[in-house]
Amino acid sequence: MKIGFSLGRCIRDIVNEKISIDDVAFIITSTSIHTKEQLADVILMYTSEPTYLYNCDYDQCVAVANMLWDNNRLLQPRRQGLQRHAQPENAVWVDMFPTQLSEKQSVKSAWDAYRFMLHMTENVDNEAVEVFKQ
Repeated sequence: MKIGFSLGRCIRDIVNEKISIDDVAFIITSTSIHTKEQLADVILMYTSEPTYLYNCDYDQCVAVANMLWDNNRLLQPRRQGLQRHAQPENAVWVDMFPTQLSEKQSVKSAWDAYRFMLHMTENVDNEAVEVFKQ
């Protein structure tokens, strides 16, 4: 699962199939959008931005944006009167958990403990439980 940090760049990556929408936990945006109509207007504006949605299909971008909106995967801190955290200019995505584990035993142990706690809190069967059965 991934967390995104730019509405325009994240939608671009989804539309261009660099990221699957199914892999998106949520996107933290700097927007303050209140309706889907406003969302469509922002997407239209972003289609003229070279670093956002320039040369992307508008209808496809709106469809992706609407799916994110409908599934409550757009977090807008400004709507709660909060400032969005600063991130490096080119930061678009971060994995919620590592996709490649370290070879260090301490990192592996921490990862297994995290997965076990996730299992305990969500009651989901996963491989981490097997580690603690040994």
